[in-house]
Amino acid sequence: MLAELVSQKGKDSDVKDLVFDILSKEYPLKIIQLTKFIRSRYGKKVTFQAVRKAVLNLTEDEILVREGNNFTISKEWVEKCRERFNELYKDLHNLKEKTPGSVEVAGDVSVFTFNSLNTMMKFWQELMEDWVINFKKGEYNVNVYQAAHAWEGLLHLDKEKNLMSTLNKKGIKSYIVSTGNTLLDKNIKKFYEGIGVKFMIIPSQSTFDRSYYVGTYGDLIIQTQYPKELVSEMDNFFKKNSGLQSMDINVLLNIVNKKINVKLTVIKNIQMAKQINKSILAQAKK
Repeated sequence: MLAELVSQKGKDSDVKDLVFDILSKEYPLKIIQLTKFIRSRYGKKVTFQAVRKAVLNLTEDEILVREGNNFTISKEWVEKCRERFNELYKDLHNLKEKTPGSVEVAGDVSVFTFNSLNTMMKFWQELMEDWVINFKKGEYNVNVYQAAHAWEGLLHLDKEKNLMSTLNKKGIKSYIVSTGNTLLDKNIKKFYEGIGVKFMIIPSQSTFDRSYYVGTYGDLIIQTQYPKELVSEMDNFFKKNSGLQSMDINVLLNIVNKKINVKLTVIKNIQMAKQINKSILAQAKK
């Protein structure tokens, strides 16, 4: 569908591109507003009828959605495009990258870029859930997650509880290691221990440990490094909030939804996953 949009030919293709470009930044908008924007911002002489035709065609193709007289880009269409391009990216690229403490990754590596921490983490959780659903008895059953702050579950405590329950039922051994040591980190530790997850706090103030997040799921490794801006804001949130009940969840939502590029690396390599697990868990025994 996206390929069809970017390769549109014909006299109304430019109008469609402009409509799409405007709605990607400002929405919802009426056709008359779109017409004015195209005339004033792009200096293009265009009629209301031409803009109306372009908008209705995009709506018919399910690229735009209509609410009354207003139009926006369809979230469902964007999600479908993201999924398709992720698959296309994996098919076209066989990337080899170096990771901390390794020489060269042997196995499949994919790198994704997201426009916010929340969209990145949702994709991360989808990969984890897919692994759990398809996990079969006899497969490598270790899940280790190291993070500066295990904030993800704070947004969906019930969902996290159900997921961890499924892990336990399938015989998967789960470990969480937090390098943050605030009161909120300690309360999160109590929550996870209450649902059967081994949670360890290994305090660290190193720049790398405050920004690096990594998880292993059988032979799958998922890792990212938060931008400095988000590291600072996340640290401040954890310092200012002490309990699960008293924290201001809206502040956390503002942080994770901030528009900023975040890269996520996904590696499929059983030997490397085992080595990462061994390294992380060895720290906990010291």
